[in-house]
Amino acid sequence: MLTFGLTSALNRVQGRAETITMEADLANMRWELRELWVHRNATGQSFSAGEIENLNPLLLLGGRPNNYSGEFAEAPAGVRSVWYFDTKAKRLVYVFSDGRQVRYRLTSTAKLNRASQGAMGGVDLAPD
Repeated sequence: MLTFGLTSALNRVQGRAETITMEADLANMRWELRELWVHRNATGQSFSAGEIENLNPLLLLGGRPNNYSGEFAEAPAGVRSVWYFDTKAKRLVYVFSDGRQVRYRLTSTAKLNRASQGAMGGVDLAPD
């Protein structure tokens, strides 16, 4: 019984650690997109809505999460704890170790009812 309790607690801690890591990756990508938006606007090269809709946001960023797998038409078989870009749905997807998925789309903040914390205009990764 004690072993079951410890295993269960360990699984919860590991799941929470994975969520925190994924959220940190997401926050880093959002900040880099904001910096890009500010730079482009400061130099008179603002984004058009058509330019960013359906675009893989990682093509705009200087770096990628270490666990980014690439672009795929469907979830890569057997992968867990990875990011990938779904080329059919045009979404950035994170696959958790338990198989759950969370999806984000690159969009103009003008189209959102509520943007992520720190959004000051321009572009954001919005959850689907």
